[in-house]
Amino acid sequence: MDKDFEDLFNSAASPVAPPPELKSAIMARIDETEQVTDLSSARGKQPSRRLFAVAAAVLLVAGSGVVVTQFSNNDASESITAQGIDEMHAVMGAEDARQGQVDAMGATLDIVLSSDMGKGGAMVNGQPALAHGMGAQVWAVMDDGAMKSAGVIGQEPHDDVWMPLPGDTTSVLVTEEVAAGAEQPSGAVLAKVEL
Repeated sequence: MDKDFEDLFNSAASPVAPPPELKSAIMARIDETEQVTDLSSARGKQPSRRLFAVAAAVLLVAGSGVVVTQFSNNDASESITAQGIDEMHAVMGAEDARQGQVDAMGATLDIVLSSDMGKGGAMVNGQPALAHGMGAQVWAVMDDGAMKSAGVIGQEPHDDVWMPLPGDTTSVLVTEEVAAGAEQPSGAVLAKVEL
């Protein structure tokens, strides 16, 4: 194994918190959504969709990353998707924008970064085909070899889910890890892209 690559694997990952506006948007949508308490009286309504909305609002923070999940097809998910698309377009408009794309066993990541803006991210689509209980963990690799987990892509389908990345990311590494996430890369490398 290449020494530089081995050093990347041995670097400690730092937690990446989801943006505060994401939580605010989700919580506001939950507050506005009528909650069904008696499923037998909910004729004509879609209780499973309501339950999905609540489940979608939960961000699973495990180990050092955020588990990226598919949101149900409702106004809250459309709002979050629109925010991610707006964020991606804003970063793409930067003069120093860097772009890349990678496929991780069926999950496609369209990556855009800007050092000047100090931010970037990956638009996740599709779903990784992995063993039961496993996920595709995304690692932002910095110029000095330090790595930060951007989260774990679960095996459910994803449709334009925005995964924030630090603007000083120089490459993205995707490894197969337990669905709860790992503190540092330890599983099989699914993809790697230099940016």
